[in-house]
Amino acid sequence: MSVVIAILLILMTAGINLMNGTGAQARRAGTDLLAGMIEQARTTAITSRSNVILAIAEPGDLPASDERCRIGLFKVTGEKDWPTNTTAPIDAALLSRWRTLETGVAIIGGDVDGLYNPVREEKDQITIKFGTAAKPLTAQVHAIAFNPRGGLVHPSGSAPIVFRIAEGSYRGGGPKANIRKDAAGPSENRLKVGRVTGRPYRIDG
Repeated sequence: MSVVIAILLILMTAGINLMNGTGAQARRAGTDLLAGMIEQARTTAITSRSNVILAIAEPGDLPASDERCRIGLFKVTGEKDWPTNTTAPIDAALLSRWRTLETGVAIIGGDVDGLYNPVREEKDQITIKFGTAAKPLTAQVHAIAFNPRGGLVHPSGSAPIVFRIAEGSYRGGGPKANIRKDAAGPSENRLKVGRVTGRPYRIDG
């Protein structure tokens, strides 16, 4: 009986460690994906001499029916300068296919040390018009944008911005972080994006 109990405890411990490891790996992959796309958006803005948008589409923002988050890059086509009125739809061209965030990870809201988080509320979203004349599409998304010098032009302000990538999922159209009973908050990674350089870097150690 003691041997059976010991084996069960070992299996339970191994299962918990495996689940924790899987969550950390998914979170790391999601962080690397977002950081890579931020850097790609910045580089594209410089090389194309245009404003480039990194868009985060949560479930319901696009025609897709699954509960997945997608990240896309857009080149602003309507005007050379970034529009002063971001409540109006912005004409843009999708630069490549949407990238899907890995299952088990969510980009969550909430400021960090007073730094603005673009993934906050619906009122902070922008509307993008893209597609073709025969098949026009619109999407209301959370977003950041880079100017032709590679700096952040949206959201407005002078301080850096921050993203939080946590273990979680998308339910009811929005991100839900997983919080363990013995933890003070979600298991997450954080990316800070400089205002002038536009480069992302980890701030969670």
